Amino acid sequence: MKNPSTFSANSHIAVIGNTQTGHHYWIGRCADGSEHYAGQTFKSYKAGQLKNIRIFAEMIVGKTDALLSVFEFDPDTREWKEKKGECVLSLDKTYEKQWVSFDMQNIPVDNRKHYAFKISCNHGGMMAIGECSWKQQDPYPDGEEWIASSINPKGKFHRNFDLSFVAEIAYN
Repeated sequence: MKNPSTFSANSHIAVIGNTQTGHHYWIGRCADGSEHYAGQTFKSYKAGQLKNIRIFAEMIVGKTDALLSVFEFDPDTREWKEKKGECVLSLDKTYEKQWVSFDMQNIPVDNRKHYAFKISCNHGGMMAIGECSWKQQDPYPDGEEWIASSINPKGKFHRNFDLSFVAEIAYN
């Protein structure tokens, strides 16, 4: 399943994202002291409540607290707007090679707006998170991958790259 953008009439859950994994991007503190972060912009096809966001934890070094924050996002100016919510998970090597779910506590989402999430690791640990395969151009057309560091906190957006992620939105 490359793009799980689907709707379920029975469960009233819209699923968006891209589960295809290929390469990975490291987040956390490097040996040189720099911090690395990543994120993804997205748009919901349905108005509702954001239940969770899952990312693929390819590798984890040490113990870390992974922080995932969701923001309203302006795709024209690439500006991060109001923070809508966040979730922290304590992770270690036992979470490698699997989807890790961040409970987003029913954050309201509007299908006319765009959103983005940022993920970082604290306490010295690092995590390699899945990216979509580079063979497919623009694997998730409703968003862009974002990468940044303590050296370049504004970061860069990549239209033809995306994180491997799944978001579940409950709707009526």
